[in-house]
This record gives sequence, C-alpha cells and structure tokens, in this order.
Amino acid sequence: MRIRTKFTLWISLVSLSTTILASLFVYIELLEEPYKLIDRELYEVVGAALNAVDFSQPAETGRRLEKLDYHINRYWFKIIDENEKVLYSSSLAQLFDIPRRTDKRKFFFKQKISPAQLWIDPGDLDELNEITDDVVNFRVVVVSRDTPAGPCVVMIAKPLLFFDMELQELRSRLGWGICGTVVLVFLVSYFLAGRLLRPISTINHLIRMIREQSLNRRIPLGDSRDELHVLSTSLNMMFDRLQYSFTRQKEFIGNAAHELKSPLTILMLGHEEMLAANPPEKVRQELEKQLNTMRRLSRLVRDLLDISRLEQGESCQRQPVRLDQIIDQVVEDYHELLQARRITVDIDTATASLLGDPEQLLRLMINLIDNAIKYNLAADGRIVVRTEKNKGQTVVTVANTGPTIPDGDLPRIFDQFYRVEKSRSLAYGGSGLGLTIVKRIVELHGGNITAASDNGWTTFTVVLPDMS
Repeated sequence: MRIRTKFTLWISLVSLSTTILASLFVYIELLEEPYKLIDRELYEVVGAALNAVDFSQPAETGRRLEKLDYHINRYWFKIIDENEKVLYSSSLAQLFDIPRRTDKRKFFFKQKISPAQLWIDPGDLDELNEITDDVVNFRVVVVSRDTPAGPCVVMIAKPLLFFDMELQELRSRLGWGICGTVVLVFLVSYFLAGRLLRPISTINHLIRMIREQSLNRRIPLGDSRDELHVLSTSLNMMFDRLQYSFTRQKEFIGNAAHELKSPLTILMLGHEEMLAANPPEKVRQELEKQLNTMRRLSRLVRDLLDISRLEQGESCQRQPVRLDQIIDQVVEDYHELLQARRITVDIDTATASLLGDPEQLLRLMINLIDNAIKYNLAADGRIVVRTEKNKGQTVVTVANTGPTIPDGDLPRIFDQFYRVEKSRSLAYGGSGLGLTIVKRIVELHGGNITAASDNGWTTFTVVLPDMS
C-alpha cells in the first residue's frame, strides 16, 4: 500500500473517531438540557396543582385543577392518597395506566397510543404527517408530598411525541454530518498527502534519472531546512562518493590498459621476429600459439581503452556524417573475409545523413558487422543491412543468420564481458566488449539500440536522430 493511501486512511480514521466522540458529547449535552427543562416544567405543574387542591374537599379537586394555567389535561396526571385511592386523574390518565416505581422518581415510559388522543398544540398540527409510529414515549415524574389530609403521591407524565421526532432528526443530521465530514477529511487528507509527498516523488524521480553515465547530476536543495533537505543532502553526498569511485575505477581501467599496450606490442614484435627466423617446427608452433594469445590480449586492451574513453566522455564531437557511406566502407573492408565464409551481404541503404562522430560511428558499424560475421552460419550465411528514415530519425538494421539467442540472454548481451555461451570466447575470439562499446556509442549520440533473435535470425536495430 502506498504511503499516500496509508496517510489518508489513518487521518480519516482518526478524524472519524474524533468526530464520533465529539458528536456523542454534543448529543448527550443537548439531550440532557431539554430533559432538565421538561422535569422542571413537570415539577412546576405538580407544585401549582398541589397548591390549588383543597384536600378537605376532594369533590372540588377536578374543578380547581382545570382552572390552572397549565392545562392539566395536556399531561398524564394522577393524584393518589395514602390509601392508594385515586383522588384525581386527567383524561389522558383515564386511557391507560403507568405503573408507579418506588426505585425511581424520574423515568421513561412507552405507551402505544394514537396521536389523535393527545393534546396537540395548534402550531404542531402540520407535523403530524411526519409521525409514522404510534408508540409514544412519556417522561414520568413521581412526587410525594405531605398534605393536611395526609401524605399523597402525584404522578405526572408528559408525552414526548415531537421531542422524540426532533431527536430522531438530530441523530439523522449528526449521522449525515459525520459521513460528510469523513468524506471531506478523506479528500483533504488525500490532497494534503499528495502535497506533502510531492517532494519525495520529485527526489525519487531525480534518483532514477541519475545513472552511471549521469552521476554528475544532483538533487536540488530547497530553501527549507526540513527533513527532506537533510535527505537530499545525504543523497547528494552519496552520489559524490559514487561518482568519485566510478571515476577512479574508469581511470584505473584506462591507465592499466594504456600501460599494457606498449609491453604487449614489444612482445608481439619479438615473437614475429623469432618466427621470421624460421625456428624449428616445434618452436614455431609454440611461438604462433603465444602470438595468437597476445593478439587476443591486445584486442582486449584496445577495447578496454575504447570503452574507457567512451565512458569518461559525456558527449561526442558532432559533424555531418553519411552513414550509408560508412556502411559501404566497412562491408568493403570485410570483403575477403565474407568471401572466405561464403556469406552473402544484402545492403539497402538510403542516403542517411546525421550529426555524429565519424570515428565512433565507424567503430559502431565495424563492431555490428564483425559480430554478424562471427556468429553467422559456418557457410552460406546471410547478412542484411538496411537504413531508413522514420519521423526525423535514422534507423539502421543489421540482421544475420545463425544460432538463435535465448530470450533470457537477450537483455544482457550488451553487458561487459557477457557471453551467451562461455565457449564462444575461444571459438570466435573477441573480448566480450564489442556490443558494450556499440551501446555506449549509440547512447552518446542520443539514440537507442535493441536486439531480437528468432527463427534463425538475429537482428540489431539502431535508432539515431537525424541532423535535422
């Protein structure tokens, strides 16, 4: 899972938990205050009723209570004396009974009753259509009082018909509010995570761009001295060390190859002079064997020098070059070898002009055609060389018959000293650096090279930008 997604999910989870807890706190606080007001109202009605009732004249109780400003019939109201005799009950209390609880003075009671049997404020009549449940919740208060006629108990209950409906609407709004908040927090968190991680993505992109041939590039440092600045500084220091190590390695290979070149030349000249003196046959065979080995070593040293120069150079000298003429020249130089191997060469080259280094492009074609000859059929093989223009680029194709290269080896044939078969080093000669040099020359010219091998044909395709 991506860090951006993790960050978004964690922030959303924390926000959801915080929002739920805050909403519960607000809901409980909002619920507590109205219940206090309702209880205060019920106690006021009970106080006014007890003050209005003359317990010495029970028959007058109903008339006195009906004169109160509180409209006693709005409530479920009942007065009970010490003998459990009901001294008074409102019209609502006559419809159903609420059991008296001795353990609680305030409690809730639910009763199935039609809203039409309740007293409804004229201003609330329009909201009756929104009520779908006929179970009504009552808030009950029980008050015990000592009177001149003896102790009595007053039970009063208020129907919470519209209050419960408002609570339901509040819960619904809170739920939708929580959902909307979570969605909003998710989107904002995803956006902010992207903004926060954008510098890391930039650093990651720059790191991928820094390769062996571009170790001189560095990650730009921002103005802020934050953790990303420290990370970029550390990475730049690491690239400095890598660049130093690669430079020293390339310099060592170049210097070592250069130092080996002169002694090898002297040894080869010495062996050639000894062979020219007509030594005994056994000595001649040994001298020729050693001379062949030194020639192979000389080619290896030459290739090492070439690849060292190419790797140390970040660009090449560009001038107008006719690639088709270079191809004709290389094929002509290999004419005798092609005849000896009975290899047919088909050339289909258009006028291919581009900006490049003539010496490097010559070495490019020499290595490709030499490779096509080495790994061709033992006899009656074919080589096809083509050039064509394609969208401002010159495409060079060199194909040869011969053994098919396995798919697993194709991506690595441009690596230094890599061989599909280790025995090819002795059978065909060469240093194993030819295709590495080819790839580096192509990269210096801003192009690319690919290889394919199928049905007895191996094809190298080079794409180079035109001079235009």
